[in-house]
Amino acid sequence: MSRKAGPRRRTPLNRALLTLHKWAGLAAGAWLLVLGVSGILLDHDEWRWQRQMTVPESWLSTRVARLLPATVMRYVAVDEAQPDRWLGGSERGLWLTEDGGENWRDVPFPENAMPQVLRFARPDDGSLEGIIVATDDGLWRTTENGREIERYAMEGTRIGSLTAGSHPDELVGVVDHDRIFRISRSKPSQLQWMNLDQVTVTGLPEQVSVYDFVFDLHFGYGIFGRTASTLINDFGGLAMAMLAVSGFLYWFLPWRWRRGSGPGPKVRRETHRWLYRTHATAFGILALVPIVYLSVTGILLDHVVGFGNWSRDVPMERSSLPPVYQYRSLGEELEQVVAYPGEPRRLSVSTRLGLLHTDDGGRSWEADIDTGDQGGNLFRVGNRVFFSNNRGMHLQRRDGDREWSEIKGPATMVSDGVLLDSALYLKNSRGFYREQASGDFELTDMKSPQLSGATFYLFVVDVHTGNIIHEQFKWVNDLVGGLAVLLVLTGPVLWWRWKSR
Repeated sequence: MSRKAGPRRRTPLNRALLTLHKWAGLAAGAWLLVLGVSGILLDHDEWRWQRQMTVPESWLSTRVARLLPATVMRYVAVDEAQPDRWLGGSERGLWLTEDGGENWRDVPFPENAMPQVLRFARPDDGSLEGIIVATDDGLWRTTENGREIERYAMEGTRIGSLTAGSHPDELVGVVDHDRIFRISRSKPSQLQWMNLDQVTVTGLPEQVSVYDFVFDLHFGYGIFGRTASTLINDFGGLAMAMLAVSGFLYWFLPWRWRRGSGPGPKVRRETHRWLYRTHATAFGILALVPIVYLSVTGILLDHVVGFGNWSRDVPMERSSLPPVYQYRSLGEELEQVVAYPGEPRRLSVSTRLGLLHTDDGGRSWEADIDTGDQGGNLFRVGNRVFFSNNRGMHLQRRDGDREWSEIKGPATMVSDGVLLDSALYLKNSRGFYREQASGDFELTDMKSPQLSGATFYLFVVDVHTGNIIHEQFKWVNDLVGGLAVLLVLTGPVLWWRWKSR
C-alpha cells in the first residue's frame, strides 16, 4: 500500500496555516535570500577579498559612504630624520609618501602577495627601515627604508595586533583573537605563547546592557565563542537562503507542471518529496532558533539610534547570560594588546567587555574601571597608551600613571599615532591630528592616499541594511524580518502535522 501524501482532510486551521505560510514565504523569499547571503559575507570581515575587491564608489548610499574614509589608511609610521616620508597601511594595502602626503605610492608585497595590513611595530631608531608589519599572512619587515618589504615570520598566520614588548628586542602580538605571543626581533624563530584557556578575571561589570547583548547576538559573539557563534549565524544565513529557494521551487514547479509538459510522475513525486524534506527538515527545523534571533535582533538594529538610546540604559545581569560572558577563558576574546617597558609580566588587552590588565603574566586579569564595559582600539605610542572607540571615548595614559586623561579633538575612533619632533600625531578616518601646546589635538592638512572605488565589504553592508535602495528601506527589512519569524513559527506546526499523519 502506498504511503499517503498527507491528511485526507485538512482542518480549517491547517489550511489557514498553510495559506499563511505560503504567501508569507512568497512575499519575503527574495529579500530573505539577499539577507541570508549578505549576512554570511558580513560574518566574515576577515575574508581578504571582501576588503580588497572594489566597486564604484557611486554604488554606495550616502549613509554608508561616510564609512569609506576609515578603510583607506589606519596605521602610520614616519621617518624622524626625513619628516616628509611616511608609511601607511590598512586592509587595502601599504603606501609610502616622500612629500608629506601630497603623493602616495604602493609598496608592493613580493610573490604577488596581497595581505591585509593590521598593525605596525616601529623600530627604536625612528626610521622606516625594519618596521614589522602585522598582516593576515604573518609578519613582514620593511627594507630599503620603507620602499620595499619582505617576509619576516609566522607565515600564514593572522596577526591582529602587534606592539613593542617589555624590552627593545621583544614584540608582543595577538593571533586570531585567541592567543598572545612574544617574539624576538633579532631571532624571530623564537616564539613564546601565553596560555589563556583558564584565567581569573575580576572587576568585570555585573551588568550588560540590552543593546550590547542584542549587538553581540546579531553579529555572532553572544552565544558561544566567536568561532562557534559565527558558525551558528552562518547556518542561519544559509538556511534563510535555502528556505527561500526551496520554498519557491516547492510552490512553482507543481504550478508549472500543471500548465505544461514536464518530467514523468515518478520524477515529480521524488522532486517534490526532496524539496519538502530539504525545506522543512534539513533547514526549517534545524535553523529555527538562529533565524528567530537573527530576525528579531535585525529588526531592533534597523532602528539603532532609537533602540540604542533606550536599550543602553536597560541592564541585564551578566551572570544570567551565556558562558561566553563569564570570561573564564580569554580565547577568542582578544582584540589588541600593549606591553610595558621593563615589566615583562604586565600586559593590557582590549576585549568585547572592556580593557583588562594583568601583572602576573596572564594568570589573573583585572577589568579597567575607567573604561567600563567599552571595547575599542588599544595601542602604544612612545611612553603613552591610547584607548579609543566609536562611542566617543578617546583616552590616553602615560606609563606610570593609573588614571586616564581625555583626548580632545578627534571625533571618530583613533587607530594609530606617531611621535615627530616631540609632537604627537594621531590618525583616524578624518586625517592626521597634531597635539597642541594646550594638549588638545587639531586636524592638519596632511592627506591620505586617494584610492579609487569602495570596498566590496561596504557594498554588502549597504545591501544588507537596504540603504542601497532607500534610507527608509529599513521598514521593508522590518516586514521581512517579521515574516521570517512567522514562517519559522508556522513551519514546524505544518511539519509536525505532516510527520504525524
